[in-house]
Amino acid sequence: MLGTGAAAGATIQYLFDPECGRSRRAKVRDQAAHAVHEFTYGVGRVGRDLRNRSRGIAAQTRFRLTGRSADDRILHERVRAELGRYLTHPHAVHVSVDDHVARLEGDVLSGEERPAERAVRRIPGVKAVDARWKVHRAPSDLPQLQGPGRVRPPAPELLHQHWAPSARFVTGTAAAALWVLARRSRPAIAWLLRGMGVTLAVRAATNLPLRRLTGINAGRRAIDVNRAISIAAPPEDIWPLISDYSVFATFMPDVREVRRSADGLRSHWEITGPAGRLIRLDAIETSREEGKHIAWKSAEGRLIAHAGTVRLTPEENGRTRVQVQMSYNPVVGAAGHAIARLLGADPATKLKEDLMRLKSYVESRRRLAGEPTAEAAHAAAPHPAS
Repeated sequence: MLGTGAAAGATIQYLFDPECGRSRRAKVRDQAAHAVHEFTYGVGRVGRDLRNRSRGIAAQTRFRLTGRSADDRILHERVRAELGRYLTHPHAVHVSVDDHVARLEGDVLSGEERPAERAVRRIPGVKAVDARWKVHRAPSDLPQLQGPGRVRPPAPELLHQHWAPSARFVTGTAAAALWVLARRSRPAIAWLLRGMGVTLAVRAATNLPLRRLTGINAGRRAIDVNRAISIAAPPEDIWPLISDYSVFATFMPDVREVRRSADGLRSHWEITGPAGRLIRLDAIETSREEGKHIAWKSAEGRLIAHAGTVRLTPEENGRTRVQVQMSYNPVVGAAGHAIARLLGADPATKLKEDLMRLKSYVESRRRLAGEPTAEAAHAAAPHPAS
């Protein structure tokens, strides 16, 4: 009762504060309306996806039952389509169908012939497969087997990186069922069921693979951050600040020092992290186009792996759009990012604040230098009479 009363009192004080209460109530109202809109939109997506998938299952069932009556021309197209999923170079195989017998001739790489032959045998209407192709361990000097290729065999929905709305709905329902079932099980089994339920629920709610949730084997991509801002200055005024990392400490309080190598491709960063902890990072430039963009990635073996790009895009009235796209793998993956976000120390929040500081720094320098802002120049420019 004491805890409930204290929470209620704090909530009332927060929402009905004489100075900030009105804006806080408006913010809560907007967030509630946004949550209702997102929930309604999500329910609609799940309904549409379930409806479309049920139609697809019915069509696939009809295909399995009635597809055997297809003629050789249709079977030829089915075989070609199926080979495209299992062969890296399907154009190197010649397909002919005669009396529902598929004949395969040409060249394939070793390890691809058996899965492709089994897939062709499963096609409704194909009575037999006559595989006369030549199997090669390496492309060697064959022109038809040169170049990269990608095998895309069909995979279950739960093995995809991103799940469809219906898969997330079914998985969330299964997680709730496991949690209910845990109440009637023995303690050891109950903890196992609860762990599985929590894992499935988090996976369905975030729609992120487990490796990105935990940060294990996620490489440099566990969390994606995309922020942009429009600055009232031309690109040539912003590019010197973006391209020279050593001046970042001038307008970014969290950046203590940046040291660049002699060739300018490597840089060593010292940044203030959560709780004032010093974080050291090494970055390598991977691409640079003067006045337009810079791309970088973290050095191998660092605790926090990351990569990203900064782009400058000219806009109307002399303005510039600065866009930063970054992927990083924090400690404990997305879970660590969520904790840092609660503390206000995540890179997404810091990046937004740093872009606002960059905007303020550039525009204030232009005002002190006596240069008109983009809005002022546009207003002062002569406009043709209507």
